[in-house]
Amino acid sequence: MADSEWDAFRPEIERLYVYESKPLSAVLEYMATKYSMVTSRAKLNRLLDAWGIEKNLITRPEEWPYIGRKILKRKRDDKKESEIHIRGEQVQPENVRKKLYREAYVPTRDLISNAPSPETPEGVLVWTPASPGMRLNWNTPLPWLRFLQLLHPPHAQGPNSPSPLVVSSPSSTFPAPSPSSSLAISSPGKSYAMYRAVNRELLQRLSSIIPWGRLNSPPSIQSSSKTAAALTILMPEQFKGQHQSLSSKLSSSRNSGKDLLAVELFLLSNNLIPHAREGRSTRGMRSEDERVMKMLKDSSWGDSKHLRILLSTHEPSAEAIAEKVFASSLRLKDLETVRMMLEAQMDPNGKIETVEYGMLTPLQFAASLADDDGAELVDLLVAHGADVNPSVDEYPPLFYAIQANNTICMDKLLLQRAVVTPACLSAATRLDTFEAFEEIVDSCYDVNARAGLQDHSALAEAVQIGNVPMIQLLLAKGAKMDELVAIEFEQDTATTTILGLGVLTRKLEVIRSLLDHGVDINPDFDGFPFISPLTLAVEVGRIDIVIFLLQEGVDVKAIDEGSDKTLLERAASKKNLAYCEALLAYGAKLNGENASSANESSALLVALMSGSTEIVALFIAAHARLNDYYTKPPGSVLGAAIEMGDMTSIHMLLTAGARLIGMKIRKIGNLETAQFLQGNGVLRNLLIVSGSRILAAAITYRQLDLAQYLLDHDADLGDQLGREDNSSVEQSPLEAAIEQGNLRLAEVLLDRGAKVTDGVLAGAMRPSHFDARFQRRLLAGFHESAPSAVGAAIVYGHPLGLFQEANVDPRGTPQLESSYFQLDECDFEIPSPESVLELGVVMGNKEGLLSLLEWIPWSADLVGRALTLAILLEEQQLLDILMKFCPDVAQEITISYHDSDDFGTVSGNKDTYTPLQAAVKHQHIKVATELAKSADVNFLGNGARRRTPLQHAVENGNMELVNMLLKRGARADGAPAEDGGATALQIASLRGYIGIAQRMLDLGADVNEGPAKLNGRTALQGAAEYGRIDMLHMLLDKGPLVVGDAERHYHKAVDLAERNGHMAAAKILRHFRSTVELSLS
Repeated sequence: MADSEWDAFRPEIERLYVYESKPLSAVLEYMATKYSMVTSRAKLNRLLDAWGIEKNLITRPEEWPYIGRKILKRKRDDKKESEIHIRGEQVQPENVRKKLYREAYVPTRDLISNAPSPETPEGVLVWTPASPGMRLNWNTPLPWLRFLQLLHPPHAQGPNSPSPLVVSSPSSTFPAPSPSSSLAISSPGKSYAMYRAVNRELLQRLSSIIPWGRLNSPPSIQSSSKTAAALTILMPEQFKGQHQSLSSKLSSSRNSGKDLLAVELFLLSNNLIPHAREGRSTRGMRSEDERVMKMLKDSSWGDSKHLRILLSTHEPSAEAIAEKVFASSLRLKDLETVRMMLEAQMDPNGKIETVEYGMLTPLQFAASLADDDGAELVDLLVAHGADVNPSVDEYPPLFYAIQANNTICMDKLLLQRAVVTPACLSAATRLDTFEAFEEIVDSCYDVNARAGLQDHSALAEAVQIGNVPMIQLLLAKGAKMDELVAIEFEQDTATTTILGLGVLTRKLEVIRSLLDHGVDINPDFDGFPFISPLTLAVEVGRIDIVIFLLQEGVDVKAIDEGSDKTLLERAASKKNLAYCEALLAYGAKLNGENASSANESSALLVALMSGSTEIVALFIAAHARLNDYYTKPPGSVLGAAIEMGDMTSIHMLLTAGARLIGMKIRKIGNLETAQFLQGNGVLRNLLIVSGSRILAAAITYRQLDLAQYLLDHDADLGDQLGREDNSSVEQSPLEAAIEQGNLRLAEVLLDRGAKVTDGVLAGAMRPSHFDARFQRRLLAGFHESAPSAVGAAIVYGHPLGLFQEANVDPRGTPQLESSYFQLDECDFEIPSPESVLELGVVMGNKEGLLSLLEWIPWSADLVGRALTLAILLEEQQLLDILMKFCPDVAQEITISYHDSDDFGTVSGNKDTYTPLQAAVKHQHIKVATELAKSADVNFLGNGARRRTPLQHAVENGNMELVNMLLKRGARADGAPAEDGGATALQIASLRGYIGIAQRMLDLGADVNEGPAKLNGRTALQGAAEYGRIDMLHMLLDKGPLVVGDAERHYHKAVDLAERNGHMAAAKILRHFRSTVELSLS
């Protein structure tokens, strides 16, 4: 194969070989498997040489003059430091200095001349290093700094090692660790290439923990400055400059492996794990667990001796690490590690996180496993004291064993006297065997107990799945049948009886079983409404069940009186003649309550609208009222027949005495019906009242013969008397003709005097039938504002010149459907636009937006809304343009996040932003810096989850923005929003940004600041909830209140820690509280 054929694959080969540090053998295998590109190792080496691709960095002399010039110009002109990367690898600062001295001499005349800069050498990148922009003094005895004494005991440190800042303090929570409890880690042997891959993976995880949206360096490049900035935000230092030194080691061959493991252990101890945007996944959690267990092996801690030391130190960091290791070993079903940890006194009753069920006890998790490993884990945990019956949990381990259909675990737990809770009994109805269900029932103390008021009883569950033997067993044990149960009905939640649930199974034997045991077929729940079994039988379409219930004596009259839709209406909508005959025979209600007043509907009206002539004849013969007036279109039964174009029904109705047509008819079914109406002298009056809507309907349904007939009778001149209902949203005939692409008919309507509106112009913009000549005719003589038409032109990409030539005013609110401006790739819903500027932003059309802005003067508030929207939609190319047109920096945009329920997509949470808040949230540093000059940097605003700009910056861990806002006067103690809000310190605490939290405290943030009134957390609660061990200790060292009025906040912090499995965090809190109480006494 020729070398030229490989050139197309150069970027992918470079990625694998250089950036992911794959060996040549792996690269060869990948190319052969994925692309069928096969070659030899020697040839691939020749290709790499020809391309200039090197795995280990070898710089070239000709590169350094360019680098030297770039560094000097950046420092002189922009006052910026520089970080150098060549072919994907960072050149360490000390090497840069040497190379600049030896190989990068730049004459002064070259620097001051205006000569163009030399071409950038391939593979050379120069950018500004990331910097946290803060200097912190760690004078608090944090758990991690103490734990390091176990990792690096004094005798293990070299003579030139910096002295760690181990500080003693009267408020120290725990005694210093014993030297005998050393957990010194050995350096795992790895090649430099492997270290590069591992370090890159660490940097990627750090970037996931801190959601940096925009840094100067590309995200794929491993940068020591980014690493140092991330570590400064997340991790305390033992000595000044440690993070910078450590980050340099991590990106160089000087990395011993111990440094990497130490960082990994810190992240683990503080629960600083990357979270995918869509939340935790089984795959992601397993990958994290495998990494934890590999770390255990790499640190040589995977044996019984080290695990005992880890659990016996009573150091918070060690205990937090042990919690994570125990959870990972359980999820991976590593029975040996679980056994060793339990023998080393690991608490078997903590909590572990699962994707499927959330937080579970270890025994609950083990019982939820459907394999033999679950049974072994249950034995192991029970043997070491796991609680079989947690006192406050309605879903004990037995419940999860039942749900997993693991009868072995069920038997083991029942032998341990596991209590059968109502939830267990209900879940047991899904067991595969009747014998297993019977065993659960025999162990249950009350078959009628329910887990909650809205939960089904075991009988309801058995009925719902249609299991007759289970139903009979429960009834024999005394199960009650007089309960109402929740069901989904007509896209809503409703209630029905146990018998109604039986009907939904469509099994006659289930219904017979319940009736044989005496279920009340006509129950009375003190007037409480419910869906009757007979109604459900009609809806599920089972005539045999309908007839059976009628024969058993169901009260048809009571059902019709208690429902907003009669049984016959339901039957008629299904076009089922047999239903209607049966129901009529048993006295079902045919007519509305009162002939003299308007009703919403009737069985006859439904039959007509359903097009069932046989049922119409049946109802007429049964004396259905023919001249009732209905509140909704078509307003009468004769009107319904006219709309359907059902001449057979029209004749039947007229013969039987129907005379009322009414004024609500929306269409005429066909030409024959129109001619019949004309022959009877009725058409003229109909068209006077509803001519335009009837004509528009004919055009929409492409009934051109009918449309022409209606025009011949001046239908387009109708609607002279007006209508009772609001028809402003209806299409005009002209709009309908344009929408159908029938421009010839549209021309006819224009000739007859049809009015051109903004909506008409907007409809003519559709690409399928856009015609510039026709558009000019529409615009001729049009002198109103046309925001909808201009908006449609923007959306469809038409030039705006036609509107500008006609002096059309584009201002006003565009009246367009949401499909015009909602973006499929966007995970939120934007509000309806208030101007066409917002549509220009949505389309991301730079030239179109500029044309709009220069067309006429725009108010600052509309420009401000457009700017905010552009920031939220990440339309960076539009930001500079909008900033030039004096936007109102106080304008707000509210976006809605998509959510879903059982019935589809619904509107979820809403967030509101000003331009500055949006710019900081999305980390547009340049725009945010400019906006901060004039905007209120402390503005919060109303609404749930609002943040001040500083709070947004802290949430993203973006210290460049934090420092900029502080310089502009942002308050570190800014108040939280009332619902879901948080102060900067509270955000940093729950995120685990200990460096930022320390900075906020230094600036006067109050550790005792209360939480938001709704869905809020104190700083202490946030740190406890997420297991931030060192953050928690740092906050406690500031003396937060945990007694008196603040006691409830303390108890909630403990509860949040325990509920989320952070027992070490809860222990720190309790110890601090006891110390405070002791000092008070």
